[in-house]
Amino acid sequence: MEVEKEEKESQTKQFISLDSLLEMLGNPTRRIILSKLAKVPHSPSELAKILGISRQAVHSQLDLLSTNNVVERFGEEKRGGKYRIKSNLSIRINISPDYYNIRYSMAEIKDDAKSINLKDIGCATKYENIKSPNKKIRFLGGQIKDIEHKIREFELERRKLLQNKECYIVELKNIINDTYQKDFLKKRPELENLEREIFYTLFYNPAQFRQRINIDNLMEDLFFSDLDPFKRATHKLDVTNLLKDLSSFMDFLWEDDDDWFFDF
Repeated sequence: MEVEKEEKESQTKQFISLDSLLEMLGNPTRRIILSKLAKVPHSPSELAKILGISRQAVHSQLDLLSTNNVVERFGEEKRGGKYRIKSNLSIRINISPDYYNIRYSMAEIKDDAKSINLKDIGCATKYENIKSPNKKIRFLGGQIKDIEHKIREFELERRKLLQNKECYIVELKNIINDTYQKDFLKKRPELENLEREIFYTLFYNPAQFRQRINIDNLMEDLFFSDLDPFKRATHKLDVTNLLKDLSSFMDFLWEDDDDWFFDF
């Protein structure tokens, strides 16, 4: 529940669209700039020299990153100042023959935000007992190495879980083909693809729809949000009617006052 709550709060705090984010990160020059700034703050002239491009071109990239709250300038105006990373950004993309999902979070780092320290993660006492700078570096390097190893293990486990999820999704698709195609799809053959998309979208992330299936949220997941009002209204009516039909076939999807609920 805590994870779901944090995810919802993170989604409400987004201040850059996914399209803008992917477009921004799709530029190799901007990725190099971010890589440099993530290690050491740089001035535009320093970046221009490293990249072998004009300062004007660097300023253009920095302005775009600044506008989207990814980087910020600090220091003396007379000397042009330097730039540093301003936001925590995470993006995860999964695409397979049976599964598609993109999740991202972006949170601005406030000036008064407290950085996590060694005391917070429980190793301050052990670190303070180390006197030699070289031994401190070896200790910190060893801790980072251990964490990277654990992250790789988590990634392997995550990959296995995604494979398992895809296996279940394939079975769901088989049920749709074997069971609903005979009866349900005959009612509205022209909406066959939309019916399947709705069903798969709900099951890709059932936690999102556990308590209430909000039609507008479902429309966004079906990528109908950017359509003109008339087309969107037409698709919304189709989605609503198809949900009613789905609920008549599945005893765990039911309607109550124009809302739908899973009852597993």
